[in-house]
Amino acid sequence: MTAHVGHPTLRLIRYSMGDYTLNGLDNGQWREIAQEKDR
Repeated sequence: MTAHVGHPTLRLIRYSMGDYTLNGLDNGQWREIAQEKDR
């Protein structure tokens, strides 16, 4: 997507998304997030 407009992405790091962060997770690790009933 960024390369299409002339800016290729060399490195992309997602650290957080909303209230969720990657604190305490190493590369390749994952954790389950409970689904909220009422959105």
